[in-house]
Amino acid sequence: MVARLFYGSPIDDDVNKLTAEDVPNHELDMSAALNFADKIRSKEYSAKEVARVLRKRLDSSNPNVQILVLSLADICVKNGGSLVQLEISAREFIDEVTNLLESKTGRDFELRQLVLRLIQEWAALFQGNNEMGYANGVLERMKRTGYTFPKLAMVASGAMTDTASAPEWEESPVCQRCRTAFTFTNRKHHCRHCGKCYCNDCSSNNTPIPKFAIYDPVRVCHGCYLRLKKIDSDSESLPSLPSAMYAQTSSARPAAVSSATATYAAPNVNDDDEDLKRAIELSLQESQARPNYADYTLPT
Repeated sequence: MVARLFYGSPIDDDVNKLTAEDVPNHELDMSAALNFADKIRSKEYSAKEVARVLRKRLDSSNPNVQILVLSLADICVKNGGSLVQLEISAREFIDEVTNLLESKTGRDFELRQLVLRLIQEWAALFQGNNEMGYANGVLERMKRTGYTFPKLAMVASGAMTDTASAPEWEESPVCQRCRTAFTFTNRKHHCRHCGKCYCNDCSSNNTPIPKFAIYDPVRVCHGCYLRLKKIDSDSESLPSLPSAMYAQTSSARPAAVSSATATYAAPNVNDDDEDLKRAIELSLQESQARPNYADYTLPT
């Protein structure tokens, strides 16, 4: 406690650094903000303490700092898990945000539009949850008062009501794809799209996830990478193969597997996409390594 009084907490340090007045171009560092949300999701940082520090930081007299704080709060809502959602959807935090509209800094057009947009998005996100319903009441009250909210795009609003927050992270002692045990050297990684636990080889792809407000490339597993790139596959173990790759590999695979994959349609894959090639190759190697249980007979 004494050390905290003199030196501050790590949460204070991170928030002050991410929302400093001298941040280049007054733009939030998305990579650092996502790492901050990761610490909340993993419970390294207390969600209640994070909400308290963000609320305190909103008292700044600089509208650029307030915009950074609200942007960081939005990243935490959509990527930090249910605990921080519960804290930010509380009356104390929502009232602190809406009070910015009546303050001197609330005259700043960009800050004002951000407040209105976040209230609208958070209300849609928390809709149907009784513990987080305060934002909906605030939204309806502000509409009756005469506030004009920015129109959200249909795609954005649909994604917001469908699944606007990243899934909770799952924990496992082994990779949930190749079943390799995690060790000191074989570290575990989480896919930001599905939340499952993978080794480095099974989650070596990076791509943005706009529906989670993640616009910079982040780590995802091979299956989610293919889905996010709109490349559909009927089976992860029997992926769709380009015709050239199929011609090279069909002779080396068992006849049963070759005849099965021959019916799959080849997707339009860019040859320059090395990550996708790696995902397909790893899936192919996995399917080759599996035994053919159809040929197995019990010993007499």
